[in-house]
Amino acid sequence: MPLCLLGHTLGIQMVFPVIHSTLDPKALMQEIEERYALQGKVRCQLMSRANNDFYEVTAAGARFALRVAKANFRTTDEYLFEAQYVSHLKAEGCLVPAPVPAQDGSYFFEVEAPDGTRAITLMNWLDGKPFNEKLSNNDAAKMGAALASLHNAGESFKSQSTRSISTVDILNERMPDLYALLEADSEHQKFYRDATAKVVAEYANLDPKSLRYGPVHGDFQFANVMRTGDGAIAVLDFDTCGTGLYAEDLYTFIWRSDMEIRSESVNQAFVEGYQGVRPLNAEELNGGPLFRVARDLVMSSTYAILINRVGPVPGFDGDFQPFTQLARQHLQYAELD
Repeated sequence: MPLCLLGHTLGIQMVFPVIHSTLDPKALMQEIEERYALQGKVRCQLMSRANNDFYEVTAAGARFALRVAKANFRTTDEYLFEAQYVSHLKAEGCLVPAPVPAQDGSYFFEVEAPDGTRAITLMNWLDGKPFNEKLSNNDAAKMGAALASLHNAGESFKSQSTRSISTVDILNERMPDLYALLEADSEHQKFYRDATAKVVAEYANLDPKSLRYGPVHGDFQFANVMRTGDGAIAVLDFDTCGTGLYAEDLYTFIWRSDMEIRSESVNQAFVEGYQGVRPLNAEELNGGPLFRVARDLVMSSTYAILINRVGPVPGFDGDFQPFTQLARQHLQYAELD
């Protein structure tokens, strides 16, 4: 009896559950040929497997990136919001991987895989070199200015589709996975329970009228930004974009910087670069310490979910101590310890 079958004692054959599948590039190539008006022979090759999978697609010398989203991750409406938002940013002059419309005008399609429904988006290719942890203050300032430009361009974005980003909702959804991960470590589990309660309570005290709200990137950090051949800044990976607090978006960069660059001068240069294009108001500046520790908690809980989906990856390499160390430090900085 094959090991992939369950329920054999009852005479029932069931496929063993799958968390993350790999779609066949040949089958994807056929889908692309049927759906898109590409010239010449289409080729499709897997580039990377992670939370989402990416394939390189070529046709008559043109290159595209194909994203296969993780199964059952978002609703159709949420994927439409992302596609329309990124298309809007491109129309406003931002260097972003805008989706390529199919022949029927759709921005993405869905297939049924062993792990569930997966949304697939063909995107324009951007040539350049992604940034890494060896980031100069000047580079950080340029990245801050690029994020500010995204926010300015997004001010005019309108969509009937919705994708809301709420830090409190994210913590309520993901923290149980972190608590389960720390089940054998009651001291650390208690720290995260207490820290989350304090942060959630502090969010309830924020004045929504004093904080600007609109479409944000959601994961603007150095690995999702590249320098093109002519020195311009291109922004990648809008997978977690949505409508949220603009000021919170800065702390997606700062969190990754805190984890790997560990330079307050880089963080400061990034914020100054942002403010040179789009000044933060007093309330947004005052909320910085809270947004910083909130991002720590969001990423700690995200780690607990990703570790069993994609295994150790950069930023999630199996060592959880840096997450807790940052959260403790920033909780104290926010005067919430």
